[in-house]
Amino acid sequence: MSESEIQKVVVQALRKQRHDFINHLQVIHGLLQLGKGQRALDYIDELAKDPRLISDALEERPSSTEEAVTDGNQRR
Repeated sequence: MSESEIQKVVVQALRKQRHDFINHLQVIHGLLQLGKGQRALDYIDELAKDPRLISDALEERPSSTEEAVTDGNQRR
């Protein structure tokens, strides 16, 4: 995989992670606007336990991104 292809895969993974993060912020914001502070805290607690949220963006697409990065690092 070329370096350009690796960059595209990484950018795609980061865009997905950013999209998901913004969605979570919108949920929290909405809960707070509705006066549901405890529910917002519970939601944050749930997110903190989600291994997909804590993991590296590259781990979201192990079949493509991780292999591409590994391959790219071996070429250097």
